[in-house]
Amino acid sequence: MRHTIKFTRRHLPHWEVEAAEYFVTVRCADSLPRDAVLRLAELHQTLAGITPGSAEFAGIQRQHFRSLEKYLDVGHGSCPLREPECASIVIDELALLAEWHVAATHYTIMPNHWHALISPLPECGRSLSQIIKRLKGRSARRIRQQIGGCGPVWQREWFDRWMRDDHEREKTVHCIQQNPMRARLVDNRESHPWTK
Repeated sequence: MRHTIKFTRRHLPHWEVEAAEYFVTVRCADSLPRDAVLRLAELHQTLAGITPGSAEFAGIQRQHFRSLEKYLDVGHGSCPLREPECASIVIDELALLAEWHVAATHYTIMPNHWHALISPLPECGRSLSQIIKRLKGRSARRIRQQIGGCGPVWQREWFDRWMRDDHEREKTVHCIQQNPMRARLVDNRESHPWTK
């Protein structure tokens, strides 16, 4: 069993686990319509009353993620990542995590959100929240330079889940790679240049 290094909760719970690999979803600030925000807030409230790590908690968390994906795949909001230059910025920043000894082994960049499988290596020495803060901050500055405007690019909160075993990891990689097809952006994975 892996040792929990840190547990924090904003709207969503975040576990930092030693030698873990994390599935991360970051969405654009305007990616959800009002009714979706209200529905997800109800699920957050339900999660707050359940013991973290329990089977019930995992089930509600899966329901939350499925609901979120459904809303995101509709393509609500300004969808800045639809622009190849903006999608490339996120990919560049994922690659630059190597400077911090973090590998982004799989990812997909969707029009209004992105998913990645992130692995801090033993010599990393940074928390997951520091890694996400770097990714979001650097990419937001570059995207704002590219598209102009003002205001936040990303939602303040992000979703993360550490991979418990190889089976969960395989399912997660499949989910990442299939997301562009589920959202009907492309007919096959090879047609989506922002999926690895």
